[in-house]
Amino acid sequence: MSNLFTLELLQAVSDWQRGGSDQQNRKRGQQLKEASVSLPERYRTCSLCCFRQIALPKGGVWELIAEDRLSEKISSWTMDLEVAKKFKGGVPPKGQEYQGVILCTFPQPSSVVVNLQALYRDPDFTEALEREKHNISGYHAGAGRYGFTQSEVVLEVATVTQENVYSLGGHSSSFQRLLDEAELQVYGSSATLDQRQALVLKAEHVHAKTGPNWLTPDATQRVLGRMPPHVELLQKAKDR
Repeated sequence: MSNLFTLELLQAVSDWQRGGSDQQNRKRGQQLKEASVSLPERYRTCSLCCFRQIALPKGGVWELIAEDRLSEKISSWTMDLEVAKKFKGGVPPKGQEYQGVILCTFPQPSSVVVNLQALYRDPDFTEALEREKHNISGYHAGAGRYGFTQSEVVLEVATVTQENVYSLGGHSSSFQRLLDEAELQVYGSSATLDQRQALVLKAEHVHAKTGPNWLTPDATQRVLGRMPPHVELLQKAKDR
């Protein structure tokens, strides 16, 4: 049995997975970093691209897009893009004035606090968790709830830039609204029932793509490419 996986480490991992306020996460991130520092290198490396979903307020969007520099911290990333897309329900809801962003990075070895996926793949680690779970405060809200499901890597990254933007979240019109608009364009205001049903069948393949969606990387880069003129105008207004 390995003695690498102390109760201190197990508690730090579980606390980190519990999440919490920004202040709690900063404290727990530092505790996890300190508890993981003596782990062998195989638990503190990652050779794959990692993704992180964030919801940015207007100020954060300005920092990332206009100033090309958004401060980061010790934070959760994932090697599974689908996990990042679905995190906290996916694309932020309309009306909350948050911009959903998926970041990506190939982490430098020095930035990896701990590779939780590597830990959870080690039977000695999972055995230690099972053995000590009654001694781990909040276990069922942390390690006992999430385990290895998030393909998680904890990174300490000082800043991210536009180069780290993989996808932007957006909302298209509802399928019904798109259908109504297409009907007007094709048939005007005099579509028959048969014509409308035929249009529904032709458009059905896009039904699942309406509403909230993550843009493809290419579409994201096209959006970012259109931003400089707008940023310049806003910067001039800001400087007045």
